[in-house]
Amino acid sequence: MPDVEDLFVEFETAAATTFRPPGVADAQRRIRDRRRRRGLLAGLLAVALAGPASALAVAHRADRPEPRPTPSVSPSPTGRLTVRAVTLPGVSGELADLRFVSARAGWALFDTCVDAGESWSGCRRTVARTVDGGVTWQRAGLPAVPDGGVQLLPVDTDTLVVMTRAGYLVTADGGNSFTSHPYKAPPVAVRRVFATPSGLYLGCPPNGGLATCDRQRVLRVGSGLHFHQPPVTLRSDTENVLVEGADGQLWLTVLDGDRLTVVTSTDQGTTWRELPSVAGARQLLLAPDGRDVWLVRTTQPSGVWRLAGTRWQPAPALPDDTDGIAAPGAGLLVVTSAYGGLGFVTGGGYVEVPELRGPLRTSEPRASVSVLPDGTVVAQHGRTWFLGVGRGVDRSWLQLS
Repeated sequence: MPDVEDLFVEFETAAATTFRPPGVADAQRRIRDRRRRRGLLAGLLAVALAGPASALAVAHRADRPEPRPTPSVSPSPTGRLTVRAVTLPGVSGELADLRFVSARAGWALFDTCVDAGESWSGCRRTVARTVDGGVTWQRAGLPAVPDGGVQLLPVDTDTLVVMTRAGYLVTADGGNSFTSHPYKAPPVAVRRVFATPSGLYLGCPPNGGLATCDRQRVLRVGSGLHFHQPPVTLRSDTENVLVEGADGQLWLTVLDGDRLTVVTSTDQGTTWRELPSVAGARQLLLAPDGRDVWLVRTTQPSGVWRLAGTRWQPAPALPDDTDGIAAPGAGLLVVTSAYGGLGFVTGGGYVEVPELRGPLRTSEPRASVSVLPDGTVVAQHGRTWFLGVGRGVDRSWLQLS
C-alpha cells in the first residue's frame, strides 16, 4: 500500500498556495523534515566510512545562517486570546489534526494511534465538524479506517476528503455519510482540494491526475484541459504554483533554479501576461482578496517586493528570524519566528502579537502560518492551533488544542 506522506510528495506543487487549509502546508513540512532525516542518516554513514572532519561539518550545516531573535517593536493594540479545548464526549483518543476552512467552520481528527516511527498502529479514528468557531463539535459518520497515516483534506464547510492508506473517504453532507474511492480513481472532491476557487489546477493530462509527470498543464475540475495554456513550460523539475484571489485573477509561478517567473491572467486564462523578473525572489504571496501581491525570499538576506501596477517595488525587510510567512491582506505580511512568536510586518516595521509569545515558544516544532479565504490567520504549533479573526493587526485570537 502507498505511504500517505509519500503520496503527498506528488501533491506538493499543487498544494503550495498561500491560503490553503493549514494542514496541507504542515504535511509538506513533515515531508521535507522526513527527507532531511533520511539525508542526514545517509550523510552520517558516509562520514563514518570516509572519516574527514569537514564532511561532518557539512552534514550538520544549516540551510541558512543562524537567525537573530526579532525585537518586539510594538504590541498588537487590542490583542485577545481565548483558550478552548477541542473535545468530543464519548470519543477516546487525542486530537491529531485540525483544519479550518473559515473562522467558524472546521474539521477535527481524533485518534488512538501509537506512533512507531514510520508507522502507526492501534488506530481508532473519529472525525468531527464545527460551524461555530470550535465552541461545539458534532461527530461525523466516518467508517472504520485501517492503521497507517491519515490526512484531512477539507474542501468547504460540508465537503471533506480523508486520505488513508487504502484510498479516499469523502463526505459532501457535513459528515453524515462517506463514500470510498481507490487511489486509481480519485473523486472530483480530491481535485477540488488543490484547485483554485474557479476550479483550475495543475495536473497531468490526459486523465487529469495530480501525480508527477514530465509536463503539467492547467486543467479544470470536471472538464479536463483548460482552453488556453500559459506561455511557460511546467516541467517536473521546476516548482510550479497556481493561485487565484477572490477577484478571479490568476497567478502562476515557475521556480527554475534561481529564477522565478510570474505570469498572470485577468480573464480566467484566455490571455496571459508575464511580469518583470526580480533577482533573488523565491515565492509569490497573494492575499485572499487578491489586492496584495508580494514576492519574498525568507532565507538570509531576506527580500520583499510588493506589486505596484506592473512593477515590483522593494518593501520593508523581514525579521532575521522569520520562519513561516503568509499574506493576510491590508498591506500586511504575517510571520512566525524560528524562536517562537508571531507578528505582522507593516510599512512601519514589525508588530508583535504578545499573547502568542509564550504559547509559541515551547519545545514543539516550529510554527507554520497560513491564511484562510476569509482572511483568518491560522498558526499551527505541534498539536495546538491558533486562529486570528479580524482584519489587519486588530484580531481576536483563539487557541485550540
